[in-house]
Amino acid sequence: MSKKNKVVVLGGGFSSERNVSFASAANVAINLRELGYEVSTVDPCTGVVDAEREVEYREGSIQNAPTLEELCRLKQDLNMPSLLRSEPFLSAEIIFPLVHGEFGEDGRLQAILESVNFPYVGSDYVGQALAMNKHLAKQLFVQNNVPTAPWICVKRDESDELKVDLPAIVKPVNGGSTLGMSICRQSSEIKAAVEQAFKYDSQVMIEKFVRGREFTVGVLDQEVLAVGEIRSNAEMFDYQAKYQAPQTEEIFPAQLDPSIIEEVKLICRKVCEALQLRHYCRIDFILDDGNNVSILEANAIPGMTKKSLYPQSAEAAGVPFAKACERLCEMALRDYKPLQCN
Repeated sequence: MSKKNKVVVLGGGFSSERNVSFASAANVAINLRELGYEVSTVDPCTGVVDAEREVEYREGSIQNAPTLEELCRLKQDLNMPSLLRSEPFLSAEIIFPLVHGEFGEDGRLQAILESVNFPYVGSDYVGQALAMNKHLAKQLFVQNNVPTAPWICVKRDESDELKVDLPAIVKPVNGGSTLGMSICRQSSEIKAAVEQAFKYDSQVMIEKFVRGREFTVGVLDQEVLAVGEIRSNAEMFDYQAKYQAPQTEEIFPAQLDPSIIEEVKLICRKVCEALQLRHYCRIDFILDDGNNVSILEANAIPGMTKKSLYPQSAEAAGVPFAKACERLCEMALRDYKPLQCN
């Protein structure tokens, strides 16, 4: 781009991933500014975020997660129609949504941006909704011959006396950052794990636990980036292991047989096609002891913090993070379809 565009980066929101979302938004905003873009960071609930607050979020100095009561108040404060009729949206040329969790990754935010004809980064409302709903995503994986572990989906009135193969992973159907996720090795643990997951969603998924090495890989446009391995002393790569545990080791690029990497690339392309994802995503998978790949999930708005896996995948593939952000802005304009009025 010879002319640097005006960009609004959206972060925060009212989900339990609010602080992670702010850290992602701040990291992207600061990197784009360093390339000469005019960038504003905006929280859909509270409005423009000042530069000092951006730095605090980016550097991780704001760690206290909002309480449920605070999130409920933030949800009541949400007023996107009013924000869209004011600055910096009125002069924005690109919207870069980085709101994680509810309203950011379930397709509703993207549907609003479509309705007002804004160019924006990332998958549209269909792709977002499919990736967010792990049950629907896994159904599409099966239909498109994408290997994934067996699972069942339960609603609150169906959660009594569940009979499942153990060990099993219990997690909310909609959600991110592995919040509300548990591993169960005994049938007596299932009920409590399901109740914990119901705190985050009205549907819960119980998935067969696949033992093996855990990997992740970013996708940028149609390019599969570097595969990374996640090694943690924790049994699961959960929220604490992702953002707080110093013993977690993230290795980019992963040491894998080239044939497995090629298989992963092929499967990643199938995942993106099945879920109708565009621009970018991050795909997580397990490699079991028999070298069989099993897809865990696809993240349509992956974490973009300084510690996140997607920036590491891009850097290891030879794509500086700032350049990846710029390419995403270019894709938003490339795929923008202005309204045609007859």
